[in-house]
Amino acid sequence: MKLPIRYTRVMSPLVVIVTGASRGIGRKIALDLGKQGHQLVLAARTLNPSGATGSLTETVRDVEAAGGSAIAIAADLSIPADADRLVDSAVEKFGGLDAVVNNAAATGSGGRTLAEMSWEDWQRQFDTNLHGTFAVMRAAAGHLVDRGGGTIVNISSRAGDLSDDLEAGRLFSPAYAASKAAVNRLTNVVAGELRDKRVAVVALDPGSVRTERVAALKNLSPEHRARLVEMEVPSAAVVHLVTSGRALDWTGKLLRAKDFVERLELKED
Repeated sequence: MKLPIRYTRVMSPLVVIVTGASRGIGRKIALDLGKQGHQLVLAARTLNPSGATGSLTETVRDVEAAGGSAIAIAADLSIPADADRLVDSAVEKFGGLDAVVNNAAATGSGGRTLAEMSWEDWQRQFDTNLHGTFAVMRAAAGHLVDRGGGTIVNISSRAGDLSDDLEAGRLFSPAYAASKAAVNRLTNVVAGELRDKRVAVVALDPGSVRTERVAALKNLSPEHRARLVEMEVPSAAVVHLVTSGRALDWTGKLLRAKDFVERLELKED
């Protein structure tokens, strides 16, 4: 589904951390925030190109070409010290922090069943998807409070949903599904803690998205391809949450990007 998008614009630049920004949804979010002139701190595990689908340095280049300001930070968010360094870099460079988009994720190296999944792969996905999200939130929260409020968006997945369709659950690895379910509950709990300090914490399920990696897959069924949404859909939802000043309306909730964008009629000016 392709939607025209209207982004709410704020008067002054916001300082926003976007993790997993070298490609896919994270890159699209960074570019759309850059078009509004925001100040971005972009993170991924490596800076320079390592494949055919983009790099952090390329994202920074394109954000700046679009009118934004950006710095690139090589960070492995499964390492708590890297999360602290990422937040410290944002505050040092731009003087504060207004929002965080926790998009970095590990999706697994192939283990789809309990028997196939190694302990190392299970641990790696939790270290990035859950522990990395927690570490960035913990490092960022005080700075957001110091600004008088802010927004944390945790990119989730329908993989984390409980479902009566047990066959559909086999589309996801146990570690990815369990870690995303934990992210949803973490979001919900921390939202209650930070609401009175005017910090919103929202989980966003982007849906099945036509990222560069997904578009290149050869084994997707026609039905699955028909369900794909363009990257502008989750990006529109994130940009609205970060820039509208209304994120507290949805704090503690799990939003579905396509439904959210359609419900708010986010159309391009």
